[in-house]
Amino acid sequence: MMLKQALFILFSLLLLPFCSIAEQKAVISVPIADLVGQPMADLLCTITPNDAYAAIPICGGATPSDYACPRLHQLLYNDIVTVEKYHKNEACIRIAHTFYITQSSCMPQTCYWTLTKNITLLDTITTQGIAIEHLPEQIHFSDRQSKAFTNKNIITLTQPHYDKTLDTTFSVGTRFVRAPHTKKRNTYITVFATDYTTMHEHRIKIPTYKCMIFDENKTKKERIADYVNLLKKWAHQKNGSIAYVWGGTSFMSTINKPFTEVFQTKDGKTYSFYQHEDDTSSPKNGFDCSGLITRATQICAIPYFCKNTTTIAHCLKPLTKETALSEGDLILIKGHVMVVSDIQKNLLIEARSYGHGYGKLHEIPLNKVFEGINTYQDLLEVYFSKKPIKRKDIQGMARDTFANVQLLSMESVWEKAS
Repeated sequence: MMLKQALFILFSLLLLPFCSIAEQKAVISVPIADLVGQPMADLLCTITPNDAYAAIPICGGATPSDYACPRLHQLLYNDIVTVEKYHKNEACIRIAHTFYITQSSCMPQTCYWTLTKNITLLDTITTQGIAIEHLPEQIHFSDRQSKAFTNKNIITLTQPHYDKTLDTTFSVGTRFVRAPHTKKRNTYITVFATDYTTMHEHRIKIPTYKCMIFDENKTKKERIADYVNLLKKWAHQKNGSIAYVWGGTSFMSTINKPFTEVFQTKDGKTYSFYQHEDDTSSPKNGFDCSGLITRATQICAIPYFCKNTTTIAHCLKPLTKETALSEGDLILIKGHVMVVSDIQKNLLIEARSYGHGYGKLHEIPLNKVFEGINTYQDLLEVYFSKKPIKRKDIQGMARDTFANVQLLSMESVWEKAS
């Protein structure tokens, strides 16, 4: 009995640093919030969590990347989350708009940690007299036909937008509720936006060309065409490129500086990460391969919620010989996903990491990605014959060999939604 009591006391003491609460709703109150898998206060005891989050690089290197870059996901201003518990100045939150599964379990995973300064409780907002109705309804993977997709009063940014009133740049994918309007033809759309440092609600104007508004008359194929066209616009920036960011789901600015791999040793452990020259921004903005697709599809009202490649393979249907390859379909190899962007010109779009010399979002010919694959017909033949496929780096050298390639139908996501 004494042993049981001692174990109970020890277990209770271990739990003391974590403050569990009744579930509370909160809103992301910063332009971009980095999310990690466990409290940074426990990972890096020598610096504060604030500094630890600020130090998260664009991407980990070869040794080992998860230690060097703990970012798993990003949320944007106005995203709604559920707060489950606190630990020092971090909060464990549950999100709803995307999920991931693992090789060992199909149970949707949706929990992450972030800094408490990145969130504002909805109770606080109502206390300040700000209308909850002026926050966009959250997208939820279990309610695929919800008003979050179909509400015409919600607009979503397709381009970054700087607002001088709030002195803030908002990422693509940021969602706002429209303010009442009377004019039928406006070059600007007025939306509600709250300055969470002063707890004052503003009405700000966003150019119409930067906004996506749900159109109930659009077919599934038209929505997929919108998502492919959006990716093409992002992939072809006039000044620089959108950076590859591990766990990234954001775009506020382009980068045109060279990158290097930095090696460091701490507590006898050597690790590496990538950084751009003179880039001191925090948090980093950009996309990883799966975050890119989730962000673009949801902007275009496609019920796609996959966080990682394991989830993609589980949720989308593979092409068969009876189904034609279409633009917007996905090319999946182990640990990486790409988008079929132009079948006639044999182009794909991907957010490619740094190890092969890229580190950016781009549209690129098939034959520069895969050895011996010049056309989509070549790719289909390899896919149906289940032959190995080799991936090339920026110098044209074969760097990876994959046992097979998967081709997955984007339109099949609606079958899960019906």
